[in-house]
Order: sequence, then structure tokens, then C-alpha cells
Amino acid sequence: MLRISLLVATGAAGIGAVLFPVSAQAGPDDPGTPCGDQMVVNTHQECVQIGSFCTLSDGMIIGNIGPDGRCVIPGTNI
Repeated sequence: MLRISLLVATGAAGIGAVLFPVSAQAGPDDPGTPCGDQMVVNTHQECVQIGSFCTLSDGMIIGNIGPDGRCVIPGTNI
């Protein structure tokens, strides 16, 4: 009887851990948050250097990373 109770308790704890994971990690930083010397967090939560290229998914360069962590497209005011 004790063995069955132990199996049920272990199973319930395992299911609870899968359905309701506890995470001690902090959330992602906001874009523009400094993360190093001349580096900021971009909109993809990556630490990149200010002025580095930003590209489309096919690798086409469309602009560079501004100090706010967003892509700056030359010729636009957005």
C-alpha cells in the first residue's frame, strides 16, 4: 500500500512540474537596454553593437542598429 501511495504522489508531483514549471530566470530585457560597451539589446532580445547591420530573414541588409535597439532604415524618419 505504501508503494502505491508513493507512486501516486511521485506521479502527481511529476505531472505538476510539467504542467506548471517554476522558472527562476528573469524576463527578457527591453530593446535599447545597454548590455556592454557600445552594445544594446535589439528587438530580438540579442545583445548587438550599435551601428551593426540589421537584415531581413533572407540576409538582405536594410539598415543599422540605433541606440534604441531598433533597426534604422536610411531615408526614413521612423
